[in-house]
Amino acid sequence: MGLPRFFPEMKIHEFEYIPRYYDPRKEDLKIRRARIRKELGKEDDEDTRILQHGTFRRMYERRKSDLKQANRRRTVLFVILMAGAYFANQYFHFI
Repeated sequence: MGLPRFFPEMKIHEFEYIPRYYDPRKEDLKIRRARIRKELGKEDDEDTRILQHGTFRRMYERRKSDLKQANRRRTVLFVILMAGAYFANQYFHFI
């Protein structure tokens, strides 16, 4: 008989990992077939979006450049706000 607990006891989480075999020839064939279907105008119910070589790298680079641009905007906004606070302090004599 122990002390009452406020939170339930943590359970161990088990994950099912199924390794996949990657066949570059099969992947290239799939890409070529999708490209040919697209050129012929035939559509399948099958998902035709295929990750091509370098897709993750391009997405990472795009996200990285977007992040740099957002950081620049934040810095400029911070400088403008600090300058505004300084001049408001000079004008109204807050401190």
